[in-house]
Amino acid sequence: MNNYSYFSNRLLTILSIICILLLSGCYSFTGGSIPDHLKTISLSSVQDNSGFGNPRFRDVLTRRLLDKFRNDNTLVLVDANGDAQLQSTIVRIEDVVVSVSPGEVERERRITVSVETEYTDIVKRKQVWKRTFSNFQVYLISQGQQAREDAVIAALQQIGEDILLAVVSGW
Repeated sequence: MNNYSYFSNRLLTILSIICILLLSGCYSFTGGSIPDHLKTISLSSVQDNSGFGNPRFRDVLTRRLLDKFRNDNTLVLVDANGDAQLQSTIVRIEDVVVSVSPGEVERERRITVSVETEYTDIVKRKQVWKRTFSNFQVYLISQGQQAREDAVIAALQQIGEDILLAVVSGW
């Protein structure tokens, strides 16, 4: 029985080492899952089909995406003809009541922004994914129109981060 325990423990140790080596070869701590043939990416200017009426919002998201991809350096950002293409459209901005104070006066509103994004592998001529990203922010009615716009911008900035993460990590 002693010999069995010795060989059993030794076999378990060897199998553990093999598993560790296999797993470390398959998993990257950078989270990257970008195919090797994709080195560059081009981003189209964000479109706004929300009907919300503020052209500034598409510019905010376009700049956010450009900044995020420049700073990330996973893919080299190019003006045109990238190995990959990213197109985003603001499809909805919804403003709804969150809470009502005693006496039925609105206090807070929640603004939800939804952006449809398509990520395409130009080299292989195939769509990698098409997703809708959403984020919401709450603002106080008492702070007026500026608080509303700030809430939309904060939601767009978070969506920009989410889109970058989806591209570089494949989630």
